[in-house]
Amino acid sequence: MRKSFPTIPYACTGCGLAAALLFTGPAGAQTAAEAGSKPELLEEIVVTAQFRAQRLQDTPIAITAMTAEMLEARSQTSIAQVAAQAPNVNLQEAPATYGPSIQAFIRGVGQADSTFALEPGVGLYVDDVYYSTLQGSMLDLLDLQRVEILRGPQGTLAGQNSIGGAIRLYSKRPDGKGGGYIQGTYGRYKRTEFRGGANVTLMPDQLFARISGTSVERDGYVTRYDYRCTHPTSPVRSFNMKDDCKLGTEGGKSYSAGRLVVRWTPGADTEVLLTTDITRDDSESSPSTLLYVGSTTAPGSPTTAPYVIDGVPLGTAAGSPFISYSPYGNYALDSFTNSPYVSYENYLNYAPRDGTAPYAAPARNSMDTWGTSANIEHHFTDSLSLTSITAYRHYNAIYTSAESSPIATALTANDVTHQQTTQEIRLSGAIGSLVNFTVGGFYLDAHSKGGSRVQLPTLEFRQIDDVKSKTKAAFANVELHATEQLSFVAGARYTDITKAFTYYRNGTPGSIYKGAAPPSLAPLNGLKATFSGDHVDYRGIVQYRWTPDFMTYAQFSTGFKSGGANPRPFFPSQALTHNPETLDAYEAGFKSELFDRTLRLNVSAFQNEYHDILVSVANCPTVPATPCALPLNAGEAELRGLEAETNWEPVEGLKVDASLGYLDFKYKSIAPIAASAGITLDMDAPFVQKWRWSLGAQYEIDLGAIGSLTPRIDVAHQSDYFSQAINRPPFNRVPGRTLANARLTYRDPDRDWQLSLEVTNLTDKLYYDGLFDNRASTYSIQGRPGRPREWAVSLRRNF
Repeated sequence: MRKSFPTIPYACTGCGLAAALLFTGPAGAQTAAEAGSKPELLEEIVVTAQFRAQRLQDTPIAITAMTAEMLEARSQTSIAQVAAQAPNVNLQEAPATYGPSIQAFIRGVGQADSTFALEPGVGLYVDDVYYSTLQGSMLDLLDLQRVEILRGPQGTLAGQNSIGGAIRLYSKRPDGKGGGYIQGTYGRYKRTEFRGGANVTLMPDQLFARISGTSVERDGYVTRYDYRCTHPTSPVRSFNMKDDCKLGTEGGKSYSAGRLVVRWTPGADTEVLLTTDITRDDSESSPSTLLYVGSTTAPGSPTTAPYVIDGVPLGTAAGSPFISYSPYGNYALDSFTNSPYVSYENYLNYAPRDGTAPYAAPARNSMDTWGTSANIEHHFTDSLSLTSITAYRHYNAIYTSAESSPIATALTANDVTHQQTTQEIRLSGAIGSLVNFTVGGFYLDAHSKGGSRVQLPTLEFRQIDDVKSKTKAAFANVELHATEQLSFVAGARYTDITKAFTYYRNGTPGSIYKGAAPPSLAPLNGLKATFSGDHVDYRGIVQYRWTPDFMTYAQFSTGFKSGGANPRPFFPSQALTHNPETLDAYEAGFKSELFDRTLRLNVSAFQNEYHDILVSVANCPTVPATPCALPLNAGEAELRGLEAETNWEPVEGLKVDASLGYLDFKYKSIAPIAASAGITLDMDAPFVQKWRWSLGAQYEIDLGAIGSLTPRIDVAHQSDYFSQAINRPPFNRVPGRTLANARLTYRDPDRDWQLSLEVTNLTDKLYYDGLFDNRASTYSIQGRPGRPREWAVSLRRNF
């Protein structure tokens, strides 16, 4: 196969501009030694953000890149964990309400709600295949070559819904050299995990394969108790069958996954990659604990009456003892263990609002998913190639949510399916050393169905909503190398989108609703809402290389997130559509390698103009009828920020990496509908964190004939943020936190065997991944506690 197009040469001039720099740049990805270069401590970093292989230091985009070795050194096995070392990146597992999905934000722009009617704000790609929904995107980092996180809008390079940025995962490819590994892990909460991967040659010099897989079992860290069993005088019905009052746990993991990659090179100019993956996930529901309960007569107000629903008192009255860790006033759910890792969710609906028989929902957060893709690359000449990426993906997810309460104020049981077909074609080439270009097209055809049984305080219904969407796009990216030092980049993408929503709402036949008559839902059955539109994104960059080790750039770029419709209307008047989000970004930065290339520092500063910001609210006074749950375009805002990343290897064996992110958000105007819902100019958008930083260090100690020992420590900090559009401190302000992880790794002299001990959340800090203020609807506040301190021991064999 022919080599990738070369990057431009650059002349060597003075290095004085870099002398005063204080920080250094990102963690490494793929290594690529340059022929004839002198030995260097820092690995060369190669990325493919602009459709061709380039050194990270030559790429005028803010990118965090990580190799498989760095992920392992940091004990990272899921996609959410990689955000710890990426400035202004917030990735986390979604709460139980949103199922097996990820909440992804970059530079304060993203999406938390996983419903099919809304779109992600951060594009996710695995081996260049686009994942179009947040559900099914909480991925295991199985047998990866590298991870690239592109910060800032990637509307021209990644396309729709990459308004905040894009995340690209790349699997290890078959290399025809044989070899592989197998690893076993055991840890706290009965964590039992196996991972492995191996290369196989099927036909010498022509057909190769790599097979990899993982199996994970781990008990939950939040214990579910039967409330009646622990509080015998309570009128809450019992669901317990055991003497210890335990119903089970939440947060447990049980999944297995596998991937097969086949590489075929029928000739020197053609390469075919066929990839198939499958995941079977039968994990428990995401943890949820009840931190506050209020009066149903005055939700959220401090009174002397306990929380009562359906005639059942729950919680403690004002002045009574309450759990010591709760920061919320006079009300909290009484816990006989006084532990933050306790939930009274029993997923039992013993008083259905529709008058039918009681039922129990399984405490599940499960998903079966599979996909296949064909990546075909053909080189017509050394400077012209064609790439085709064809893919199909499918998943079915079953998940439940009980809003933390032993009384089903908001119990949902969901069964959803999604399937998508994508096709991307790229024609890439070079005109001597003057121009590199890529032109191409993209097509997406997706069909989703969201089925659920919904229990709310006033009514209960079933739904099977149908969502169909199609996307067509054409794009171009051109790099002009005016001189060996000065380059210009221009790109554009045209996108056309159509989406159709069909609402199905049905009650149980013969049922009688409490508080809401069936006609309130009947008009929704069969109602359709549609969105269609097109958009043009573009970017322009000026890039100048002052020395071989110091480059500056300035760019303007745009991005958008598609519009859609309200996924949760209770009345036809609420089946409203919303406009796309758009973002205009101005960015300047530099990339440098200093002190004989032992120190790498990459810095960027940006200002974003954010238009038609999409948020979700539960208070809709200008929309007819109630209850209401509505996504709406809140207004305009400005985001400003600064980012720095660094690697430093001052001596052999010692590696230090750090990152820093600062982000400032300010509304410039509020739309009338958002103002009526309670949003004001002094509020923050959800998931906006002012500060994020990380620091990591490791040192490999040479033990001579018996091998080596490498201790590593990682510390990461994130400041507080609001989890909902209407800020109500402290009720939905997630406190900031600083977490530390440690790892000790032994390797034998031949590096065939590896034994490691890891500890995460080293100080056993209590923190929350989310707080949800539902006082206006279910009279309560829920919290999602993060994982406590855990240890694990791993043994790995390389072959």
